[in-house]
Amino acid sequence: MFKRTVILALAGVVLLLSQSSHAISWGKIDATADTSIAYVERYGLQEIRLTVEYQPYYIGYMPAYVEVSVEGSPSWLTVIASPQTFVLQPRTPKQVTLIMQVKEHDIQAGQSGTVDVTVRGRIVAGGMFRTIDEAKLSIIVGYNPYTEIAISAVQPIERTSPDRELPFIINIYNYGNSRVIVDLTAEKEPGDWKYVISPSTVIIEPKQPGDETFPYATVTITLTSPHGTAISYHNDWEDFSIKARARSEAPYYEYQGGKWVRRTDEIPLITQYETTAYFLAKNKGFYVPGFDAIIMIAGLAIAGLLIARKKK
Repeated sequence: MFKRTVILALAGVVLLLSQSSHAISWGKIDATADTSIAYVERYGLQEIRLTVEYQPYYIGYMPAYVEVSVEGSPSWLTVIASPQTFVLQPRTPKQVTLIMQVKEHDIQAGQSGTVDVTVRGRIVAGGMFRTIDEAKLSIIVGYNPYTEIAISAVQPIERTSPDRELPFIINIYNYGNSRVIVDLTAEKEPGDWKYVISPSTVIIEPKQPGDETFPYATVTITLTSPHGTAISYHNDWEDFSIKARARSEAPYYEYQGGKWVRRTDEIPLITQYETTAYFLAKNKGFYVPGFDAIIMIAGLAIAGLLIARKKK
């Protein structure tokens, strides 16, 4: 009888410590995230904390070896778990951090994707009953906007004569990741020159993956050079500047009080961006009131003389 008991005990120990494809679940891994949705910034790191715990179904004293695996994520996002592996005592919570960073910047704001995480465990001592039910969770990750524009002048220095229109052509580039509305105003007006900005408001789409250049809009600033009321000579330089103010149309979310909240105010470099371009214009030459009419009368007189000669 004693021998039979010893044999049965040894057989039980062997079964417990042996591997089997038909193992019985001995426990489970619980994993919960502090948020089910997150937003990442252009250059910053976003962190999500996971609470991982091993719960035995039966009497459990042996620790579990745990592995945190990122099974899927958007192509534009890098996700790393820290730590990725560790030993976990039963019913003892462990904090794991998911670190996320954008790796492709040509992704439009508002894009989102799913980060899929699996947490697996196995009993360190091994055995037939070492199988531990894994935990799976998914987190939705969106891309917050950033706003940046630049002004490129085709020719920032121009020359003209009195009472003439002088156009300045500028291109406004959208270097951000969202659709922007750009308002243009004169930050420094060109003295006595008259000016017209056309159009004074433009809408520029963001760059898309695969585009070789950044999107831009073309704006014309037309100046009219000054003149006096009498015969006068002009030889003056005038400087002026144009300010472009961009506003992102994409919403921005910020983590506040344990939840993500949409910001409604404008934030420099995130939902709002300003830049200024500087120009020089020169007005040189004589101005004679009614000079165009004099030229026309002279032209008619010359034409009349030529006709009279032909008749003779």
